[in-house]
Amino acid sequence: APEIILGLPFREAIDMWSLGCVIAELFLGWPLYPGSSEYDQIRYISQTQGLPAEHMLNNATKTNRFFYRESDTNYPFWRLKTPEEHEAETNIKSKEARKYIFNCLDDMAQ
Repeated sequence: APEIILGLPFREAIDMWSLGCVIAELFLGWPLYPGSSEYDQIRYISQTQGLPAEHMLNNATKTNRFFYRESDTNYPFWRLKTPEEHEAETNIKSKEARKYIFNCLDDMAQ
């Protein structure tokens, strides 16, 4: 669940997230977010569902590992670090591990 990856407290939403991922894996026969690192998992989640809510990113303990706060504008916003930015900071190379690549969850139905 994004909450776990970002270092937020455990809540009931995590159980629902887990259930949804299990159902998707049963449907696809393959994990929906099979990232080999936390960065890859949050990258896959962000690609299919958009960035986590701003209040989550603002309050999470590990947000800065994966996201960069753009403050050059009048309206600061979070953006996901590129694979290259993340690798430069961590020496962890991002690699594509998905069997199916979806831009949104609705793509699974097609």
